[in-house]
Amino acid sequence: MSTTHRRTRRRPGENRERLLEAGLVEFGLFGYHGASTSSIAARADVPQPHVYANFETKQQLFLACFERLGEQLSVRPSEAPSESLLRFLYQSVASSAAPGLQKPMRRPLLELRALLGEPLFDALLAAGARALLDAQPDPRP
Repeated sequence: MSTTHRRTRRRPGENRERLLEAGLVEFGLFGYHGASTSSIAARADVPQPHVYANFETKQQLFLACFERLGEQLSVRPSEAPSESLLRFLYQSVASSAAPGLQKPMRRPLLELRALLGEPLFDALLAAGARALLDAQPDPRP
């Protein structure tokens, strides 16, 4: 008799949401180049092929995570962002100089800074740097 573990079926879009949340954490902790799609899939508890079923490339996943960051910061400007969001903001600025990310990241970063205002943007960026320094050495699952 087989004792294979069957995963419960998720509702449509749930894997994408899990991947976005896991992407915010992994990219925030390890940066664009340091995060792997396999570690994001593991953190999201989804099979690796689901990453590419939801996002054509790692870059598209990163950009979707940045879009999520912008939504969360603009919808709840009075709430303190999570450490994951703060770290991801910091890593987004750092990654914006990487080849392949310069063009798609520059305008959205400038728009987010304008939306939040420079003082708040700078404060969030500094908080992201502190959160990254305070993070555990390797909190991967």
